[in-house]
Amino acid sequence: MKKIKKLSIVASIVAFMLVVSNGSHNIAMAEESSVTNNSQGVRLNDDFYDAVNSDWIKNAKIEDGKSTASTFDDVENKVTEQIKDIINNLLINKDAYKENSDEKKIINIYNNTLNIEARNREGIKPVKENLDEIKSIGTIDDITKLWKDKRILNSTIKFSVEKDIKDVKTNILYISPTALSLGDSDEYTNPTENSKKERKLTEDYYNKILMLSGYTQQESQKKVDDMFKFEEMVAPYIKGKKEKATTKNLIDEEYNVYTVAELNNLAPNLNLPEIMNYVGIDKANKIILEDPEWLKAFNKLYNQENLPLIKNYIEIVNLLYASNYLSEDFENANKEYASNMLGITGNVSKEEEAVDNVNSMMGMAIGRLYSEKYVPEKTKKDVESITKDIIAVYKKRIDNLDWMSSQTKKNAIDKLDKLKIKIAYPDSWNDYSKLDIKSYEEGGSLFQNAMTLRIFERDKMFNKINKLVDKDEDQFKPQTVNAFYSATENSIIIPGGIIQGHFYDVNAPKEVNLGGIGVIIGHEISHAFDNTGAQYDSDGNLNNWWTEEDYKEFMQKTQKVANFYSQIEAMPGKKLDGNLTVGENIADIGGVSCLLDILGEMNNANYKAFFESYAVTWRQITTKEYATYALIIDVHSPNKVRVNAVLPQFQKFYDTYGITEKDGMYVKPGDRIGIW
Repeated sequence: MKKIKKLSIVASIVAFMLVVSNGSHNIAMAEESSVTNNSQGVRLNDDFYDAVNSDWIKNAKIEDGKSTASTFDDVENKVTEQIKDIINNLLINKDAYKENSDEKKIINIYNNTLNIEARNREGIKPVKENLDEIKSIGTIDDITKLWKDKRILNSTIKFSVEKDIKDVKTNILYISPTALSLGDSDEYTNPTENSKKERKLTEDYYNKILMLSGYTQQESQKKVDDMFKFEEMVAPYIKGKKEKATTKNLIDEEYNVYTVAELNNLAPNLNLPEIMNYVGIDKANKIILEDPEWLKAFNKLYNQENLPLIKNYIEIVNLLYASNYLSEDFENANKEYASNMLGITGNVSKEEEAVDNVNSMMGMAIGRLYSEKYVPEKTKKDVESITKDIIAVYKKRIDNLDWMSSQTKKNAIDKLDKLKIKIAYPDSWNDYSKLDIKSYEEGGSLFQNAMTLRIFERDKMFNKINKLVDKDEDQFKPQTVNAFYSATENSIIIPGGIIQGHFYDVNAPKEVNLGGIGVIIGHEISHAFDNTGAQYDSDGNLNNWWTEEDYKEFMQKTQKVANFYSQIEAMPGKKLDGNLTVGENIADIGGVSCLLDILGEMNNANYKAFFESYAVTWRQITTKEYATYALIIDVHSPNKVRVNAVLPQFQKFYDTYGITEKDGMYVKPGDRIGIW
């Protein structure tokens, strides 16, 4: 689900997925009551989202420790309880498992999370050696040598090994800019009142965890000032989200091929050949530098004069990471920060925190057990069948387009023919047998567990460099309440976690399931043809498969979508950024288009059941702070907009509810948007 569960501030590590915040919509504001299906008197014709969901919205409560309540939250809560049940059974039978088994490692992570007494007793000790190593640095060359130590996080430069987007058969090295505390460089170069507030909260939080680690208030403030001074120096040379959203050829702009020698010539102060040698990636056959201007700027900063700034930045980054796994006072500081940022009150249970840690650290191991117990084979096959039906309809829709040439249609249909469908659970699993995950009683710690698994994942990634992509490796967690499209794989992934609850019920009418899991699948397939996915071919390569005229027409339609959404008032006085959200909006509209065609082929289809199920899919309440934060950083439109801006694009919606130009949900035919 797309929501903020934890704030891991460095590099704006806020992982949004599928669902967004609640808001108002300027095409559905009338309040007169005539056609209703709720006790609140909200007219379906004026505000469909509120009319369908108003009774739920009135009674819904945001649970302690959370910033949202929604259909997705309901299913996530169910998954959490399912995983708790699995772990409780593991605990009951703990003596039956071998010392090196996945089950024993899951038990150790779970128990280490709950062992507050041991965590409090150890305090800062688990990470002290790492922090001391950073504090001992005396020269800029020492910063370079710090890359030798796998235990030290260094986000001044981000290295990753991924598929070559122009030749997806091979894994290559990518280099990305410095991670920033406020996430987006725009927050530094063009700060708003909200970003100033976020910065103050972040500074206070950094100060608190530094003082908990042993510094005085004055010492802590100096380190925080240094960190932000460094980030302010580098931020102007990192593209911000607004520039990225409006750059037409962004993917190509960020695909800059370099050799190690060329990198060294571009940034000689950094001594990248030595850094890459320490990391084990210096033999990279092909290197993609996302932003050469950033690297040149960072190179100029990389000197003895700026050593204190860089050193303190790295120390805070490492303390931030560790703070999630240390004593209760660090945990409370994290929760206080999340509360201030997102309006969260209260705390989730310790057991839920332990489940979160198991999911994040050994998600594939617990996912294997989850899929065996909670993902029926019939459910998997049913959803595969729905997916194939939607793909078949998509082909017909593309074939019937009046603005696309036959050659481009052929290529688009080829993309659908080659679309990989991954439902419920992967075909392969992680091998954790070489990992040593110890309990506190065995001399381990929660932080040590997290570090062991972080290094495991890092080594696994870097070991892929220069190698052919393993087509049999599917790394998605079955328990995830989310869905995905991968452009470089040309695949959709629908994990088992989301195939339940409102989204899919084997006993529900087909129309209700189509308004749940159906629209989610349609949304993900549509990402193959949004403004980003449309740049990748049927094999997942970044490759133009359009005629020049067709692509020009596509971009004009894309801009019309962006312009339409940019006029929507998502919160009082705050409009959406249509350029930022355009890809998700295209996917929303494209997905519903396909589902309506499927209903059109059914006998006596219940369109009301479908439309109202769709509105329930996206129902959500949030804290005001969460809604404000999501509106700034999220590429999805708020949930209310995902209903009230999407459904009026379709004549069948008007026919079903008798909507006229007098109603709030009405959009003039000439203003309606749609591509697929």
